[in-house]
Amino acid sequence: MLAGMIELSRVPEGVAMRHAWAHMGAMLCAFTFFSLRLLLRLDQLQPLGPNTLSLVLDTGGFLSLVIGGWLGGKLVYGYGVGQDQR
Repeated sequence: MLAGMIELSRVPEGVAMRHAWAHMGAMLCAFTFFSLRLLLRLDQLQPLGPNTLSLVLDTGGFLSLVIGGWLGGKLVYGYGVGQDQR
């Protein structure tokens, strides 16, 4: 996350900046979903079958990760963010 915050200062204003903020939000959502899922598992120190809440958190985390990854790819390959500008 620190690398993304440093790189954010070099993103051009406009659409690329909006995509950068959306990428950051999606990845933060994924981190939150998966962290909550981990906390649920740490409460039970034995393997459990999936329940509704764990499936919702896993699905939310997965979808957030896919959206954030797509936006990150668009930033790098579409706008050249993070590439050496030689």
